Amino acid sequence: MMENQGLKKSFTNLVFIPERSENNVLSGMYLRDFAYEERRPVPGSFKFNAEERKLILKTEYTKVVSVDSIQLANSDTRIRQIINYKRPEDPDEELSNVMLAGFGVETRVQGGNRFVD
Repeated sequence: MMENQGLKKSFTNLVFIPERSENNVLSGMYLRDFAYEERRPVPGSFKFNAEERKLILKTEYTKVVSVDSIQLANSDTRIRQIINYKRPEDPDEELSNVMLAGFGVETRVQGGNRFVD
């Protein structure tokens, strides 16, 4: 992460692999080069609802499962919600034990393609 004029900047490379599309919802797998919970590449799943302009990323780490929701409010603003759940021993078990929750509004940096909160 770099800091410049009080703004935190971070860069993450993502690769999306669409697997299916139906009813304006695109879903599949993704890989990020640098994970939040663990300092290594981690695969996850995604769903993008084009009508709602909402992306949901689900990443299963060693100890937690992270569900990140990104609502595209307009071309310069996105609303993020992240919930980390304790990873259940049984992968079919419902996520219920919340370990961390966060919410933020991110705005595009003027003249750029990056967002800051």
